[in-house]
Amino acid sequence: MPSSTPQKNTDYSATPLSRKLGILPPASKTQDTTPREIALLAIPEDFEKLLGDLPPHITFSPRIGKKTSLALCFVRKPFDLDAIVHLLATRLPQDASAWIIHPKAHHKPRFNQNDVRDSALASGLVDYKVCSVTADWSGLKFTHRKP
Repeated sequence: MPSSTPQKNTDYSATPLSRKLGILPPASKTQDTTPREIALLAIPEDFEKLLGDLPPHITFSPRIGKKTSLALCFVRKPFDLDAIVHLLATRLPQDASAWIIHPKAHHKPRFNQNDVRDSALASGLVDYKVCSVTADWSGLKFTHRKP
């Protein structure tokens, strides 16, 4: 029997990457100018250009610190995954979140989204979003499990 509720077809292809990743707030909250520190770990060359022009209250750091509100962590190999998950589990502030961004399957990276999720869940992190970052990268967004 067909559902009487219309299906919502959301197309995010026109959404800027900075908004998809949560660097910029949703369009309904664009007035938010709260300072935000974003940690960028092992990013590919020229990745920052993909984020476009960002307001001055958003700053980048090459490491995770006490003021980090979001981390973008690129992993290329299983060894990198283990190191990033350990770093996030021990250093990511409790109220922050992190994207673990990994190569898409067509690059044959020897690990996949399930490996990323399993490793992070075993370390006390929980995933709550997925994103196609570029044609070459996918990401899962994590935060600490609530006590």
